[in-house]
Amino acid sequence: MLVKYGAQERALAAQRSRQVRLFRRFETLTTYLKEIGIERFEVDAEDYDPALPKTARRPDFFRCTDALKRTHAAAAYDTWFRAQVQASIDDPRPSVDDETVQQHFARRREALRHSLQQHLS
Repeated sequence: MLVKYGAQERALAAQRSRQVRLFRRFETLTTYLKEIGIERFEVDAEDYDPALPKTARRPDFFRCTDALKRTHAAAAYDTWFRAQVQASIDDPRPSVDDETVQQHFARRREALRHSLQQHLS
């Protein structure tokens, strides 16, 4: 849709995406224009051909679909991650505190160093 104000003519753009605003139905356009205070407008149907297939998509269609796919993927990951955390919390095996684990591996590292020093000597 082109808006003409005096000598200026501009395409109506969506506020967030800044993409040209397209309307599939004339009724939707009319409702929108009335909501923003435009009750009188002209229509130029010179290039309109009802025989053409109606496969036109919004200019940001693919960007929207990609964003929707990413949103679904993020939601699926969040669900999976929360299930993994809950499974860990519900795990009946006894847990070992961090200090005990640190001490255990410190002893193992020291034993490996000692073994390596004896082997090199």
